Amino acid sequence: MRLGRSLALPMRLDELKEYFQEAQRLSQDDFLLLPGEEANIHYEGHWSLLLPRPIFWFMQRRPGEPFEEEMGLGKAYRTGSAADMFNLIEREGGLAWQAHPRTKGSTGYPDKTREAFYFRDPSWLGAGFKAMPSDYSSPRLGERALNLLDDMNNWGLRKFLVGEVDVFKMDHTHELYGHMNINYLRLDRTPMFPDWSAVIEALKSGDYFVTTGEILIRDFKLNGVTSGGMAKLPAEDEVLVEAEVEWTFPISFYELIWGDGATTHRKIVQTIETGQFGRQRFQMKEKLPGARWARFAVWDVAANGAFTQPVRLGW
Repeated sequence: MRLGRSLALPMRLDELKEYFQEAQRLSQDDFLLLPGEEANIHYEGHWSLLLPRPIFWFMQRRPGEPFEEEMGLGKAYRTGSAADMFNLIEREGGLAWQAHPRTKGSTGYPDKTREAFYFRDPSWLGAGFKAMPSDYSSPRLGERALNLLDDMNNWGLRKFLVGEVDVFKMDHTHELYGHMNINYLRLDRTPMFPDWSAVIEALKSGDYFVTTGEILIRDFKLNGVTSGGMAKLPAEDEVLVEAEVEWTFPISFYELIWGDGATTHRKIVQTIETGQFGRQRFQMKEKLPGARWARFAVWDVAANGAFTQPVRLGW
């Protein structure tokens, strides 16, 4: 028995209770610590779960046990299958995504489950972005995940990437800034514990950008539409991209990436005259015949970057 555990609760619920209490203790008016979980159960590969409030659930459901049950802390779910997991996420308005896709415990995923009912549902956000494995010959960090982002949207699905990082241990000797990827969400205010459903909604809408930390996309529009939205592709197939970018190290290039449902294309603009600690508004016009989606990204001389989520294109 773990020291301090409540004898009145099953261990799983007791651990979740302490997890939620610690997240609440550390959260403040301008800082929210979100309790999430890399569940890795029922769905295939490794995957992450984010629910909009503290929710108690078990990773097992034995024969004869109910899916939903009132317990000492209120309602708790029991999950014994992918259908149960999906039902929980749907009922509570949560999100799931593939953790470290196409590598480690997610090798081959989500490609193998691209036709799975849960993957095709909007509750499956997409996948995580992490610069792993590192390829020092590449001008971009995290190309493994970026290629998947493009592939998922070429499959005809509205899927996004969320910045992730593995922190297995943390103490005063650990450097965080150099390793953490950041998600900047467009929100009116910082949500407060115990309801962070606004974070879920912002992620679902794709109205955010991901960065390794050294580059900020302070503003972005494609034909007047922000990240993750739906834009009209006019008869002449031309898009106008406007982005305000701030950076630490000199910018190497910015790019427009788009797909036609089968192939990914890109237009790269070199920025050889930028210095360190800059801020500038970039604009580009490009004809994208047959494009179904497009996204924008910026990369510096050290391969650090920031990127928007794809904008869907229609006629």
